[in-house]
Amino acid sequence: MPIKIIKKVITGYRFTALMVMNILVVFLLLNGLMSLVFLFIDHDDTNPVSNRYGHSAVKEVYPGWSDEQINVLLEETWSRPYIYEPFTQYKERAFRGTYVNVNENGFRESKNQGSWPPDEDALNIFLFGGSTMFGYGVPDDQTIGSHLQFLLEQKLNRKVRVYNFGRGDYYSTQERILYESFLTAGVIPDVALFLDGLNDFPNLANVPIFTNRFHHFFAENEPGGADLSFIFNSSLGRAAMELKSMMSELKRELDGHAQSDQDIPFEPDLDGEHKLNPQDIVIQRYLKNKKMIEAISKSFGVTPIFVWQPIPNYHYEQKYHPFAPDGYDEFDSAKYGYERFAELLQEEPLADNFLWCADLQKDMTSPLYVDRVHYSGSFSQELAGEIVDMIDRRFLLSRID
Repeated sequence: MPIKIIKKVITGYRFTALMVMNILVVFLLLNGLMSLVFLFIDHDDTNPVSNRYGHSAVKEVYPGWSDEQINVLLEETWSRPYIYEPFTQYKERAFRGTYVNVNENGFRESKNQGSWPPDEDALNIFLFGGSTMFGYGVPDDQTIGSHLQFLLEQKLNRKVRVYNFGRGDYYSTQERILYESFLTAGVIPDVALFLDGLNDFPNLANVPIFTNRFHHFFAENEPGGADLSFIFNSSLGRAAMELKSMMSELKRELDGHAQSDQDIPFEPDLDGEHKLNPQDIVIQRYLKNKKMIEAISKSFGVTPIFVWQPIPNYHYEQKYHPFAPDGYDEFDSAKYGYERFAELLQEEPLADNFLWCADLQKDMTSPLYVDRVHYSGSFSQELAGEIVDMIDRRFLLSRID
């Protein structure tokens, strides 16, 4: 009897070992295959603009540039992964390139970049915003920051130093937190300028883009739970996460087709006293961030300036936009948010430190963007010039100088 039991145990062990071995081999093979797939995907991601829209469309918005120059610029723009930063989740990684240079202190370098820490004898201006402020798709000397510094030095006839803290996917809440972190550290500019609009409306939930990853991190490391991080960090785990993200996006798309973008279900505001549509939720959040920035700026003696930026799907003739046929995906909602904000401003204008630049491109008849949403160097110059002119007309320069 014991011999039969021992034989059954041995047989069961062999079967189990064989199954585990087979599963492990299949996992390793599939993981290796997915690693190769992601190797090609990641290589393509270093220049997603040309891969998505084609070389001819991209060539059109870089007049006078060679193919090699365009490829180098776009690879330097899109091949830089973010790096972790407390409170805001992430920042642009320090980088040295031909056209794109990010200082180790977190700012995109401009033409004639000032030293760090800032020179107290200069007029120091900190810029905050998303990738449009950073200048995705344009070289260092063609960003909004570079043009602002040059134009303001001409206007004021004194040394001006701009520090461009624009960061990919940042929106008003992250910008406020980043600004507060500088003030807390004792790094206080003369002027803080915020460029917003594009990234606020897609972010109804008011969370940075890597929030889900942090949720997964804590779920993987719960006390008493199995450590499955090796699976999530593998290529198969990445594939599973990508698939989950695609399914979630598909569900949102299908849900969105059941109703128009202007007929989004109402959600309660934080007080629970009124019903607000998504556009109003985002606008009210922006105004609250603005109010907090103004309050803390007053305490520290900083002049805050708020710019509502142009976007390609609001008051811009689409026939001049070579990247428009693909649509705007997550940025579609921004158009309706802008329309709603314009209505509210007609009823109750904001203070002089708020600059509405959303109509800047209304009568322009040339390509202004180097991809779906990012400004060309010439349009960055136009926007910088408009900002300086509006600051001048509203006598903000006298307060700054």
